[in-house]
Amino acid sequence: MSLKDKMRVVAGLFVVLFTLGLQSCDEFEYSPYEVRLKDDEKNINQINIQRIQKANLSPSKPLRFILTADTQGFYEENAEMVKHINQQQNIDFVLLSGDITDFGLTKEYRLVHQDFKELKMPYVAVIGNHDAVNNGKEVFKAMYGEYDLSFTAGGRKFILLNTNYLEFNKKVPDLNWLEKELAATARNEPVFVVSHIAPSSPEFGPENKDRYTNLLSTYNVRYSLHGHNHKYESGTLPGSRVPYLITGSTETREYIIFTVTGPDITFERVKF
Repeated sequence: MSLKDKMRVVAGLFVVLFTLGLQSCDEFEYSPYEVRLKDDEKNINQINIQRIQKANLSPSKPLRFILTADTQGFYEENAEMVKHINQQQNIDFVLLSGDITDFGLTKEYRLVHQDFKELKMPYVAVIGNHDAVNNGKEVFKAMYGEYDLSFTAGGRKFILLNTNYLEFNKKVPDLNWLEKELAATARNEPVFVVSHIAPSSPEFGPENKDRYTNLLSTYNVRYSLHGHNHKYESGTLPGSRVPYLITGSTETREYIIFTVTGPDITFERVKF
């Protein structure tokens, strides 16, 4: 074997050993599009909803939850927000209203969850438009579960709705599913509909706006909650009395605390 051939073999062995060494590292990803999750990174919504329901929250006592959104790339702010939220008293859970990531990559999802799993209370997330790019839909489903889901907490119902119209080929929001969920709601049970994109945005789908508003009006939904705009906004849905609220991104260093006491609902903008 010539010296040149020997050098080739040595170089080849080095590459193989180097690759095997990297593969043994838990943090190494073969590709940014690979979905490889740890056990505590799977089915997060369902696990946390079970935690909420096991708390046996009473309809006769105040329910307090936090709304935040658009954590995409704001890792320093996310970590600071989690620490700040953990200092709050009597918060039952946190709602993360989409755009967890910028590019729908597994690594981004994992970095955000590493912070949010430090919360003292459960958190539940809805998919955002940025979460649905590349193979983000697959990652979200593996990490958080179904795009549309609902749960009850202390006699109040929360419906999480996928409203990322463009990223889902104009096939969402699924307003037939929403209507069934609303129709199945117990009488006088306060309902909150949570999604990323608000009906005021053209990205919601202009043909969906009126039916969405009519459904929320018909079934006396108490609030329509959103992210996406990266800045705070509140008001009532056009042509209805249904209030809506859009929370700022975590970059704005603000989150919203809702308090539900019987029929009364109040909210507070909290800076950190």
